[in-house]
This record gives sequence, structure tokens and C-alpha cells, in this order.
Amino acid sequence: MQSIGSTCKDIIREKLMTACKEYKITLDTVNKVTGIDINWLSDYINRKKEIHDLPINKQVALSEITIFLSEGIKMVSEDERIKGVIDVLVQLFGLKYETISLYAGLEKQDIENFMKDTTLINYEKKYKLATASMMLHYLFKNPNYPVRNN
Repeated sequence: MQSIGSTCKDIIREKLMTACKEYKITLDTVNKVTGIDINWLSDYINRKKEIHDLPINKQVALSEITIFLSEGIKMVSEDERIKGVIDVLVQLFGLKYETISLYAGLEKQDIENFMKDTTLINYEKKYKLATASMMLHYLFKNPNYPVRNN
């Protein structure tokens, strides 16, 4: 099995450096998200370590978070991000649009309209929907409450 490092060469290192320089992401933050030792990350940026030195699960974690932090957020619009969060709430956690609308202080039709065409609701409703959806997502993704498949 080929490691990520052998196929990506220095792309991950470059993307990590972009996230750190352009977006002010710290190695401490990367450590907290990936569990990769901060000294290892520093050595990696300084070309003293290679991504293939990590276990494959850490290679994947570093690759995914680095690409997302360096360019992924810019590639997806704010509305599409919220639609994605709502999809997770519905598909993974089994919430209904009605439930989300109640937490957001909106009508169920507002959620349905947003999911069909994000321009069908105004910014105030989008803000309410975004904040409620993100809070529900945060609550449900809490590692203290792992998702269980029945």
C-alpha cells in the first residue's frame, strides 16, 4: 500500500505552510485537530520529517485538514456550507426540517425553500438558520455523545 507522502510529494507541506502563513493557523491548532505532535509538525514544515513518517491514519488526517484549511473553505460558498450542515443533521442525526425550523425560529417552509434555492430566503432568516444549524451540529458532533447506528 502506497503512503500518501509518496503520491503527494510536498503538496501537503506546501498547503500546510499556506494555512499557517496566509490564514494564521498555528501548529498548536493543527496538533489539537489532528493529534500530531507539534514538534513533528515543526520538523515537517522545516523538511526534517516526511509525511510518510506518520501512521497512515495521521497522514490522512493531516492531508484532509491541511487541504481544507488552505483552500477548501474558499471553494464552497457560505450557503452551500450551511446546506451541508443541514444535510448532516437530517441524514446522520435524523432531524426533520420542522425540528431545525423550531430551533431557528423559522417556518418549515423557510428551510425547504433554502434547501431548494438559497436565494429564496432573506439574510436575517439565513443567519437564524445558520446559527441554529451550526449549534445543533456542534452539540451532536460532541465526542462525549458519539453517533450510534441502530
